[in-house]
Amino acid sequence: MKVFVRGFNLYNQLNSREHVLNNFSPSIKINDAESCFKIGHTFSLIYSNNLLRFYGKAMPKYLDSKKLENILNVSCNDNFIVLLNSEGKMLKIAVDEPQLITEIPKFWNDEDKIKLISVGETMTVAVTELGNIYTISEQLDFRNQNIKVLKTGREHCILLDDYGNVYSFGRGSRGQLGHGTLDDEKSPKLINALAGIKIKNIAVGGWHSFALSVDGDLYCWGWNGNGQLGLFSDPNSQTFMSVMATPTVVHINHGGSEPNVLKVACGSRHTIALLDDNKIHGCGWNKYKQLTATDVENYYSFICLHDFSNEKVLTLICGPWCSAVCCE
Repeated sequence: MKVFVRGFNLYNQLNSREHVLNNFSPSIKINDAESCFKIGHTFSLIYSNNLLRFYGKAMPKYLDSKKLENILNVSCNDNFIVLLNSEGKMLKIAVDEPQLITEIPKFWNDEDKIKLISVGETMTVAVTELGNIYTISEQLDFRNQNIKVLKTGREHCILLDDYGNVYSFGRGSRGQLGHGTLDDEKSPKLINALAGIKIKNIAVGGWHSFALSVDGDLYCWGWNGNGQLGLFSDPNSQTFMSVMATPTVVHINHGGSEPNVLKVACGSRHTIALLDDNKIHGCGWNKYKQLTATDVENYYSFICLHDFSNEKVLTLICGPWCSAVCCE
């Protein structure tokens, strides 16, 4: 698997000598297509064949331990890494002490088992097979055995179930929960504006969120201060809103036609999307060339970034200030 990366690279987390990568560069290669690849602010990691491989700030090149066998899920922020293994155990690695792999004490019921984890800046969220939700280690007033996708931003969490329903909780001060208000929610709450629309995937940025429907329509909500929602071409327009508290359809300019969106990913303040012609589009903050090589700092609507027609795109991944396209 080839990983094309661009953007902020001060700590060599993108495996390049350049502190800023101006264009998509295949600087990271992964032998195992089943690998897990994550990008943080100061490091990136690859989990493959019971081994953790690192690029970036003050991290070892490899971590090899029996504790790392059969890992199913990996999530991280700038301070620690959380891993979930096939036994349902959660492990933690502190970034400032990476050789120490500790097991997170069990906080769920004996008859239950953790199946999903996600780490944000202010919360770590776990979903169990019985549908219980925990912010470690508090159990929330919510239960849904059909949750299949879990994503966390800096202060909020979005969940997607098998039926295409989307739920959110956490801080809502920038509209990132999608409930039409700026209120916080202690437990997951259905996003009513998306009810009846079958959503197949979700993406979460620092304070913004996206949902992708089975029909290829893209919905956005949350903070739009840098244009990361892709809704407007002019920040001085009377219609420009820095906060969008209700999910809204995004229209990507594509030569007059309305394209289907296949994949979407969010950085801290930018968003990238793969269209059905295999071209990557993006919007939002561009200070570190995470979108294009221009000197334009913010793009308030989606623009074409790169044509990946010669590649088979598997997934999109964003670090806080960088973008990655994983190809077969």
